Amino acid sequence: MKQPYNLPMLPITFDTETELTFYKKVVDASAKLEKLKQKIKYSPVNEAFLQLLTLQESVQSTRIEGTQVTFSEMLEDNIEAQNDWERVEVRNYQKALQIGVEAVQHGYPLTQRLIRDMHRTLMEEARGSGGSAGEYRKIQNFIGPTQNMKDASYIPPEPQLMNDYMSNLEQYMNGHPYKEEETTPLHPVIKTAVIHAQFESIHPFLDGNGRLGRILIVLYLLQTGIIHSPFFFLSEELERERYKYYALLNGVRSIGKTAPDWQSWVLFFLDAVDRMADKQFRKLDEAEQLYEEGRRKLDQPSTKKVWEALFDQPIANVQQIERSTNLAPSTIRKSLRELENLNMVFGDDRKRNRRFYQYDLIRIISGA
Repeated sequence: MKQPYNLPMLPITFDTETELTFYKKVVDASAKLEKLKQKIKYSPVNEAFLQLLTLQESVQSTRIEGTQVTFSEMLEDNIEAQNDWERVEVRNYQKALQIGVEAVQHGYPLTQRLIRDMHRTLMEEARGSGGSAGEYRKIQNFIGPTQNMKDASYIPPEPQLMNDYMSNLEQYMNGHPYKEEETTPLHPVIKTAVIHAQFESIHPFLDGNGRLGRILIVLYLLQTGIIHSPFFFLSEELERERYKYYALLNGVRSIGKTAPDWQSWVLFFLDAVDRMADKQFRKLDEAEQLYEEGRRKLDQPSTKKVWEALFDQPIANVQQIERSTNLAPSTIRKSLRELENLNMVFGDDRKRNRRFYQYDLIRIISGA
């Protein structure tokens, strides 16, 4: 009979040659993240861009878990909220992420209490929530293709060990309160890879571990100053290579290996960071160009204001634009007609409460 995995506690140590391999990639990835950080800082669309990236992250992370809801559908959810479980999970992800971001930005460490608070929000009225939201599991769980443990690809540590493992993870993320590290610390991006994999291997909750573990990626990068705001997320890249992602996490757990394969996982993670930093930079660059080109085509200040509002809400109706601009509905409708005539936005066929779509921006953010 299959047994729970005897997961080693942190820290993980690497030999000099392996660390050198990591650091060659870390230098490139860190430089790209710093370049992206500076570009975000001075971008005319930075606030709108951050909001849309957060929504895109929420969609992509939940898609890894099997949802089919799209970025465009969640943009329309702001107009007409639906309560199917897929949209609930995306909304909950956004809320849990925001709780974590605000805590870290206010100087609070990544504690077990914060993790449980985020989990409670993540599971609110979601599938699989039951009565265990915000609580470490008290029964054995497993990962596999069926509901039968004999088919499990991975069985995490036993439930009575959750406090020990999570205390160890908390200490690894924040450092020991009374001791200095005895060894040279790993670069924060490498530690982020270790933290994510360890959290997923602990699998401390009955459900929501994947989503919460991906939130920890951005929070740890934020806590260590690698990023200064939630502008960098990895779920889009992980979703693109979902099965490689799962396979390499299993390698860390010695599945199909004679020993835990941390090297392959960390290299994969660093490559994903590098690619995603490039991708986010291109997205921001294209969004800025679209914004500035649009403004140059327009003469009326009110129409420019409506154009700017559509960068916050690429799918919107007149009422939403009115709330964000304080313009009169008649002025907004006139501006939208001008934007439609210039093929800058496109309205649907509704007779009332028409929705207007800024497809170019949607395409840029979604990477379509």
